[in-house]
Amino acid sequence: FGESGGGAKTCVLMAMPAAKGLFHKAIVQSGPAMQMASRDDGTETASKMLAELGLDAKQAGELRRMPAERLLKAQSVVLAEIRAKTGFAERRRKGFNPVIDGTHLPGGPFEPAAPAISAPVPLMIGSNKDEMTLFLGHAPWVAGLDEAGMVKVVQGFAAERAEALVAAYRRARPEATPHDIVYRIAGDQGVRLPSLTIAERKLAQGAAPVFVYLFTFETNVLGGRLKSPHTLEIPFVFDTVAVSPLTGDAPGRPALAKAMSRAWIAFARNGRPDHASIPSWPRYNTGERPTMIFDRECRIENDPFGAERRAWE
Repeated sequence: FGESGGGAKTCVLMAMPAAKGLFHKAIVQSGPAMQMASRDDGTETASKMLAELGLDAKQAGELRRMPAERLLKAQSVVLAEIRAKTGFAERRRKGFNPVIDGTHLPGGPFEPAAPAISAPVPLMIGSNKDEMTLFLGHAPWVAGLDEAGMVKVVQGFAAERAEALVAAYRRARPEATPHDIVYRIAGDQGVRLPSLTIAERKLAQGAAPVFVYLFTFETNVLGGRLKSPHTLEIPFVFDTVAVSPLTGDAPGRPALAKAMSRAWIAFARNGRPDHASIPSWPRYNTGERPTMIFDRECRIENDPFGAERRAWE
């Protein structure tokens, strides 16, 4: 199991023949990886790296003789260039990522379907309510963002769909600020919706149960403006909230940490996350879409934020 990049690695391992049989459950926390790099994507990144180091393809062997510091510096430059031109939703495909070579990584991992080699492996997958506040919360455009500016920002990663998406999210959340809507659209596009797609494709195999969660606990650090950001669930999973400043000091943290850590342990052991401190957690299905809400009061909610989800269909 893993979070963010660790969740993406879990997805990749589920699609690797060499990893078949080496694990019996899988958990993906805010790290959906539907599609990794193609050969062309990998070649493009390698070419950029060589160019940054002043080499051509015939000189690739020179990489072995270069100091690690020089390689890391060049990688940082190339990554910065790629990220400036790549949307958050494409981050698993562009840059320094596993390449679909047809052998070690035959495809996907979850595009166009769930990998057959891990079909019997139960999956727990989920996301946090406000993933993108961690990445965009300090962006210079946040202060003073108005309705027109909100649409312009969303166009940067949703292109021609921006106006329709903003309208749908505004109808669903009439009280939300423009920057909150931007955060949520970006988070849904990059994390929540791909996680749900993975759940659906895994479910379609009919070979193992799938359990979906949504972490909605809000931290009160920084005046509460981060709400429920990317990474916040980690100290709850490991039951380390007492030494994690990011979780803040609001009451209810230890109880939630106990509930979540026990769910992870129960799932690893039994293939079901149920235990006495949380409500019975149903298997996911595309009819009701039952989802465990992890908050001060844990509960099952069917299709949370369903109006926003449907706006992408």
